[in-house]
Amino acid sequence: MSSNNLVLAQIGCGYWGPNLLRNFSEAEECRVVACCDPDPERLAHARLKHPGLETTDDYQCILGNRDIHAVAIATPAHTHYELAKRALEAGKHVLVEKPMAVCDDRSHVRL
Repeated sequence: MSSNNLVLAQIGCGYWGPNLLRNFSEAEECRVVACCDPDPERLAHARLKHPGLETTDDYQCILGNRDIHAVAIATPAHTHYELAKRALEAGKHVLVEKPMAVCDDRSHVRL
């Protein structure tokens, strides 16, 4: 493993989370070090599939970790904007599962 690897953590281990976690773990240029989810069963499953993976139910532990370069966000859509904003403010590179944001008030949208 090269010292130039991207050190990544993932927030969310729900529906798409395990797929993203597997793909990032298999990428040679990436080292997945942590995963966050409020559900202890999802975290246990992630640890089973990825031994050595640190897990937490507090995403702020990931954002506060200076050794983590990037964050993948795989949470419910209504949380994407706020989590991505906080991750960017923490200096992380960010990948957001689609949609990036949800707009509840579409009155201002013009097509």
